[in-house]
Parts: sequence; C-alpha cells; structure tokens
Amino acid sequence: MNKRLTILSLGVSVCVSLSGCGSIGKIAEKVKEQTSQAKQESNSMRDTAKYNTYIGLSNYLTQGLNKTFEGYFKEFGEEEELHVRKNFTGLNTFPVLQSHKDDVDKALAFASKEPSFQAADESVKTLAPKLKELLETTGEMQAYYQAKTYTEDEFAKGKELHKKLLVQFNEVSDLADKFFADFAVITEQRKKEDLEELKKSDQLVRYHAMSIVNRAQDIQKAFNNAGVTDDNVLDFDVNQYAELYKLLSEDIDKFTELSKDQERLKKERVQIVPVFTDSIQRVKTSATDLMEILRTKDTTISSDMKGKVTTGGRNVPLKNFDKRVSALVNSYNTMIGLSR
Repeated sequence: MNKRLTILSLGVSVCVSLSGCGSIGKIAEKVKEQTSQAKQESNSMRDTAKYNTYIGLSNYLTQGLNKTFEGYFKEFGEEEELHVRKNFTGLNTFPVLQSHKDDVDKALAFASKEPSFQAADESVKTLAPKLKELLETTGEMQAYYQAKTYTEDEFAKGKELHKKLLVQFNEVSDLADKFFADFAVITEQRKKEDLEELKKSDQLVRYHAMSIVNRAQDIQKAFNNAGVTDDNVLDFDVNQYAELYKLLSEDIDKFTELSKDQERLKKERVQIVPVFTDSIQRVKTSATDLMEILRTKDTTISSDMKGKVTTGGRNVPLKNFDKRVSALVNSYNTMIGLSR
C-alpha cells in the first residue's frame, strides 16, 4: 500500500448572502431565489462533507495504515512464515484507534448518499468492510505485542495473526488501488475547477500555491504511471520530466514573486506560513536532483549531501521527493486553514 499518489484536501467555504427587499412581489421572488440558493448550498455542503470524508479515508490508507505496516513488515517480513529476530524486544507501530474505524464507517455511510461520486462510491462499499476486518486484526496484533504475550506462547498467536494479516492486507491493498483510481477522477476534476475559480477571481497567490502542489503531484503520478521507482529511475524519459520540472519551477517562481506583494496578500487574505515556503524549497531541491540524475545518468547526485560526510549507501531520490511532497501537502493545508 505504498502509494505515491497523495490526494490533496481542499476546503470549500460556503457563503450565504441574503439582502433586503422591497415590494411584496419582490419579496416573493426573493424568497424563491433564496429557497433555490439554500438548496444549492445544502447540496454543496453535503458534497464537500462527502468529498473531505473520502479524502480522509485516502490519506489514512496512504499514511496512517501504511506506516503501521511499514513497521510491521520491516520487523517480521512479508513472507507467509513469521520471521523473528533473535534480539527481538518488542514492536512499536502506528496505533489503530477507534476514530480510524469510525472514519471508515462514515465513508461507508456516505457511499450510499447523494451526491453520487460514481465508481468511487462502489469502491468504498467494497473496500470499507474489508478494511474494517483488517483494522480489527491489526488492533488485536498490536495488543498482543504490547502485552508481550509472545513471551508466554512463544509467538504461537503471533504466527496465526501474521498469516491472517498478510491475506487481509493484500486484499485491502488491491481494493484500495481501485478506490484510488476511481476517486482520482473526482479529485482531478475538483482541482481543475478550483484552480479556474481562483484564477477567475484574481486570487493568484492562492492559485500558484495550489498549482505548485498539483505540479509536484503530477511528477509523482508520472513516475508512478510509468512504473519507475528508485530501482530503475534512469528509465524515465528525461524530456518528459524536463517539461514537468519547468512547469513546477514556473509556478514556484511566480508564487515567490506574488507572495512579496503585501497589498495582494491582504486582498486575498492569505497568511504565508514559513513551513510552506520551506516545503516549497525542499521540493524544488529534490526536483532539481531528479533533473540532474536523469540528465547526467548519475544516480549519486543529491544536493543535500554536498559538503557532508556520509557513510555512503543507496541514493533514493524518488522516495525523498515523495516525502517532501507529502510535507508540502500538509503545510499547504495548514496555510489554507489559517487563511480562511
């Protein structure tokens, strides 16, 4: 479940504006308009709630649950038989909380409600029950290791749980792939609509901030769709990457320029947070490293390592880029949340 694609949560604010009116005829017409507007706003609020719930489900799969099993498989392996190190002293993993289970139930409930998210709704209906089973087994596994019961039964139950987790995790991973693909159709359309609206309303700081995140994610998706990882990074088309890199750089440059305009920031009510500008720079550094790696066919290039003493080791430019894009998404959401 180690997905490159990170779906960005975009808040949508709903504003109701009611003004005074004069004659009885105008009042009747105004009531009619307001009733229609209220229905539209109610639908919009339901749409936003459902959309953000699916965003939350996606983020949990790619972040929380992924972290849980990264640690678990690193410790015990991904083979059918449980592999235990001789010096094993315990297991610490990202915990499964009741709130995580509640969020899955919430997503499942929304899957049968309007507005329809087409195929994504059906994906959630199939995924949610299997995910709940996996979370139950994962919680049982975590309680087992937290209580150190393995010292009493010599990992007997741990071995049973391991086989069960493998089956459930692989099943959920396949169903999650389907959900990601179906929901991506919705998220891509939303991003496009939001960008168009920001540009139309002359909110260019917000526009380029959001566009930077989208451009970075476009790079992630391009490598993912091409089946390219750190193991075969040089197989990616350098010309295709150069165009993606150019678009990202242009948005970063424009955002940097506009973010110095205090009048515009005040007009757009944007509060630029240092963590976002820092994240942008880190993403740009990783993107530049990738550009150099593809251009020179030298996988040892890493700007972060220049002038530092290292013990060597494998360079993982795509993994580093993914981590920085994830941080960029989080910092973007923080900034937008503070700028409402």
